[in-house]
Amino acid sequence: EAEGDSEAESRIKELQALIDPQVLRRTKAQVAKDLPKKIEDIASLPLSQRQRAYYADAVAAFESRKASGITSGLQSPLGLLQYLRRLCSDPRPPGHLSLESESVVDIEHSSPKMAWLLIKLRKIEGDHEKVIIFCEFKDLQRTLQRCIRERFNLTPDVINGDTSADSANSENRQRRIKKFQENPGFGVIILSPRAVGFGVNIQAANHVIHFTRTWNPATEDQATDRAYRIGQTKPVTVYLPVVVAHDFLTFDAKLKKLLDWKRELSTNMLNGSGDVSPAEFGDLEAPGGGNAFGNEFIRADEIGSLDADAFEAFCALLWSKRGYTNTIKTPRVGDGGVDVVAIRGFEGVAIQCKSSSIQGRGHGWEAVKDVSAGVAAYSKRYPKVKFSMVAVTNQKFNNTAKQQAEILNVELIEGDDLARLMAQYPMKRGELEGFLLSGWASG
Repeated sequence: EAEGDSEAESRIKELQALIDPQVLRRTKAQVAKDLPKKIEDIASLPLSQRQRAYYADAVAAFESRKASGITSGLQSPLGLLQYLRRLCSDPRPPGHLSLESESVVDIEHSSPKMAWLLIKLRKIEGDHEKVIIFCEFKDLQRTLQRCIRERFNLTPDVINGDTSADSANSENRQRRIKKFQENPGFGVIILSPRAVGFGVNIQAANHVIHFTRTWNPATEDQATDRAYRIGQTKPVTVYLPVVVAHDFLTFDAKLKKLLDWKRELSTNMLNGSGDVSPAEFGDLEAPGGGNAFGNEFIRADEIGSLDADAFEAFCALLWSKRGYTNTIKTPRVGDGGVDVVAIRGFEGVAIQCKSSSIQGRGHGWEAVKDVSAGVAAYSKRYPKVKFSMVAVTNQKFNNTAKQQAEILNVELIEGDDLARLMAQYPMKRGELEGFLLSGWASG
């Protein structure tokens, strides 16, 4: 990590070349050659007018830091992401807890996924086959159950984290799945990918629909494998409905792109298929184009309005722009006097950040003292890296701070210095919000 992304990648390739001849790695397809085909069916579904309106409203609410009087969490980058994720599968305004008051016809009209699902289920019904629907949101599971009941006169079972796994319980998870398996003909079951993502066999179903996507391709594949496993006799079709727009990349489409990339990486045994990180949505687009988190450049006169957390993120982003390939915002508690650690190769910078909205009042030497005391811990953590020390403020440092900085060899960067650096390394609001989602940045 400390030696930079390119060197880390080179070392992984070297290690891969060394171990490949020594390792036998067999996939399911290689072990079970008689397993039937697995077919992926990706459905691109146009964003509905209601979804587009809510999408645009959510982005506007975030930009203005208002939630239009609704406590929705849209003021935070993560809150916006969570809402847009739901919106693609569940078109409702922020703060509304369910669609239970809406008719199925209205839900179909506003939700392209629901309309597509009910059409797809009609075809599966005609073939007298069974289907698993994966959805992780409990209220949306209930909406799916109601819509299917009204359209097919069939009440699909819902199995999630609330379902008992106790063998003594007459309504436990395994008994309910067994009942689904044994009932003849068409059948639908709604499962949580986390609660029933592994350790369960449902080979009676040969259709799998991921109504909502997980953050991790391995979790999603484990969910699919409830049906696509040894003992399955029919080809299994895996459906991935994706809500798209003609003029911007929706959250759904962006998530699919990231999951495909993560899944491709995981084919190399030295690369895991970890969760998609919220930070990877920093370039998320907005209706009509542009960045959902803001395309405008941060102005020097705005730095004074940043709170302590945002100012630390700003400093980390600035150093990443300056070419530091690993830039980490340290935890708020137990940071050891260092707010940001920036590393490129064997060169590192330990940074202490002091922000204030009060002009004309110089900061004392606390920042100098903190960073000089805290750098030792990071030098120990990264023994190959030679660290310099920096104290940064959006205002000024007083004379005492400057005297102590000279003695302790700490570089001071003040508001005017930041303005010059920002002119040299411009940063967008969306980049800052993306960094706030994760706490780290890559140069």
